[in-house]
Amino acid sequence: LGGMGKTEIALKFAENVSSQYEHVFWVDATNEDTITASLKAISSIPDAKKAEVDGTPEAVLYWITFL
Repeated sequence: LGGMGKTEIALKFAENVSSQYEHVFWVDATNEDTITASLKAISSIPDAKKAEVDGTPEAVLYWITFL
């Protein structure tokens, strides 16, 4: 459903709560491949590397859950 303002709502929410969170992650949920690629990309941020997240989508989701 294009044109309904979903992106604008998400951006406004992120802007409003960004000071409450250390990280805001954007995951392209177009399909399973883009979700996997987005999660793998999150594993390359410095805090994930410091936590030794191994780059699998499951490891990234586990790490995000316990931030």
